[in-house]
Amino acid sequence: MKSTLFLTLFIILGYQFKTCAQNVPKQEWIKSKSPAFNGWDETKLNEIEEYLIDSTATTGMIIVQNGELIYQYGNIKENSYIASCRKSILAMLYGKYIENGTIDLNITLDELGFTNDGLLSNTESNASIKDIISSRSGIYLLAANGGDMTDLAPERGSVKPGELWIYNNWDFNMAGYIFEHLTNTDIYEEISAQFAIPLQFEDWDISIQEKDGDGLITDALAYHIYFSVRDMARIGVLMLNQGKWNNKQIIPKSWVQEMTYPHTSFDEVDKIAPFIKNKYNSKAYGYMWWLMHQPKNQKLQNAYSAQGAWGQNITVIPNMNTVVVIKTNDLYLRQKGNHDYILDQVATAYDARLNESLEHLAISLTNDDIQKFVSDYKLSPPKTDSTNYQNPINSLAYYYLNERKDNKKALELFQLNVNQFPNSWMVYDGLAEVYYRTGDLDQSLKNYNTTIKLNTDNTWDNNTRVSYIINRISRKN
Repeated sequence: MKSTLFLTLFIILGYQFKTCAQNVPKQEWIKSKSPAFNGWDETKLNEIEEYLIDSTATTGMIIVQNGELIYQYGNIKENSYIASCRKSILAMLYGKYIENGTIDLNITLDELGFTNDGLLSNTESNASIKDIISSRSGIYLLAANGGDMTDLAPERGSVKPGELWIYNNWDFNMAGYIFEHLTNTDIYEEISAQFAIPLQFEDWDISIQEKDGDGLITDALAYHIYFSVRDMARIGVLMLNQGKWNNKQIIPKSWVQEMTYPHTSFDEVDKIAPFIKNKYNSKAYGYMWWLMHQPKNQKLQNAYSAQGAWGQNITVIPNMNTVVVIKTNDLYLRQKGNHDYILDQVATAYDARLNESLEHLAISLTNDDIQKFVSDYKLSPPKTDSTNYQNPINSLAYYYLNERKDNKKALELFQLNVNQFPNSWMVYDGLAEVYYRTGDLDQSLKNYNTTIKLNTDNTWDNNTRVSYIINRISRKN
């Protein structure tokens, strides 16, 4: 189906989508060597983690930018129930079949022959697929499962299809039922074919997927879905890239834009469900995706989310070329924490201008060219009042020392840190360690002595540890 109407509206209303670089993860996610050199404030990221631990029931979280893991927390491999995020996944599946003409959004339930065992009135039978996937059908029958807002619905028959938005599981479940009927496929097999295989899901298990709900009420059951955090992140990256993955268009770009267009305005959502609005943002609604409206942090403008009970969330932030996934395993029956606050803090932790100024250093890190990184850093050290680069360089050096077992690159980075921060005992401690590991005990002893000299407050009781190492080195010499 051509989308000229909606694309015209996008132009008229100035609703712009940022074009994102085609950076997608490989078969396995790669973790950024140093988020600080991509414009992220690691102190603020640590504060987010403290909030996750102390104030939420979150079991897994990821921040992805440019196809790399900027941050991860908890268990990102565990498959668990994604609740109403399933609806956004279904909306994505529709795109292929709308483009090839298998599904016409304007066809009605009456034309499909879906009378719901004769329970639908003539007016309700005129609800179109478009009305259903935007949760505007006006049909307020019992759904196979609860967890919606139909307690806010008006009297049945008082509104026509398309007139009123109510978050309605009958609509969402019927959307799945219609999809399988018209495409002659299974939703879970479609997830495998359209997403799991081309996006190289790491944890997808079709055997654990199952529909659920009260089958005595309706044939349209809830299509429950179980994903891991890192596979949810791949879904987010696909949306961020406007449906493209490795230069292949998995979902039509026009459909990504239609899904994330405000078919239900913030004003209407707020009128029906004022409790959704908070001090961090308010929400509009697309085709089974929640759209941020006037967020407190303008970096979140045009961001959109798949959201589900028990704390499931996939948020796409085009202005930051970033995807955030937050997850809570529903088996623990715990839900606490404010996702809108977390997203606000994620946006606060990122500085696009700083990212741009550090791009040359980030490229050197990506290319594993530490010699160029050190040279460029010395020529033009980052200038910022908010970030002390001693810790990022130290972490980077220990990454090469411990994970990569590359003593040469670790030494270059520790030497850079001493050059840039000559009054810090910690940088000498790191330099002493790499010399110790490479067998240069004289240099190790020299730098450990400097560590004690500069650590006048014996921070973390580190001088006790260092004195022991010095004694050991002295015996070896």
